[in-house]
Amino acid sequence: MMLRRKAYLIGLLLCLSVPMLAAMSADSLLRIPRYQALFGKKPLNKKDQEEVTQIITSVDQSFPNRAEGVKFLSERAWEYVSEGKLDTATYRFNLVHALDSTSVEAYWGLGVVAFQRLDFPGAIELLGKGLQINPKLSVMRVDYAIVKLSCYLKNMDCGTLEEVDALLSQSLQEDPTNANAWMKKSQVAFLQEKYELAWSYFHECRALDLTQLDLNFSQQLMEKMPDPKGIFK
Repeated sequence: MMLRRKAYLIGLLLCLSVPMLAAMSADSLLRIPRYQALFGKKPLNKKDQEEVTQIITSVDQSFPNRAEGVKFLSERAWEYVSEGKLDTATYRFNLVHALDSTSVEAYWGLGVVAFQRLDFPGAIELLGKGLQINPKLSVMRVDYAIVKLSCYLKNMDCGTLEEVDALLSQSLQEDPTNANAWMKKSQVAFLQEKYELAWSYFHECRALDLTQLDLNFSQQLMEKMPDPKGIFK
């Protein structure tokens, strides 16, 4: 019975969103509240509110508790992000937030979508709210730092190298095994012309997870300073 109810929920979500997605351009979709983060922070019209209420009711009927429903919708939303379907992902994360206004996943997901849309200030606001709810999420703090770093690289006033470095250091205090944080620390040190430190952080990343290494970056680093360990040549 539970599987049938979940299948009904998936069908309901598809029926409510796919036809509208197929009929509209990306630009016009972004002007519709359901495809804006947190529904555009505005009250929904009657039709959209009824739809959201219907989905919330279906979720509550399909799962033993709301937390499992939120988890289910969050997982589907992240799948849409990975597929590049940002409008659908936004709507799903909005539904997650409607189900649970304290859901970190909703703010995290919407922040990642905003970043992919190159809305760096919006991404910073959303990820910041997620970190307010759970300040111990090292991985999300690295995402937050990456947005700040992107601001710096684009000469925008929403991020500095000092801010990025502090965020990454905090992330590593929370989880010293976060290889991606060490990789980003290396890149920040490089930008600060601290090449020996950059190599030190690069090797910290290498020791933890080879898949997180940016080998193109290592070439840039070698042009400034040879690898002190002699591993990269």
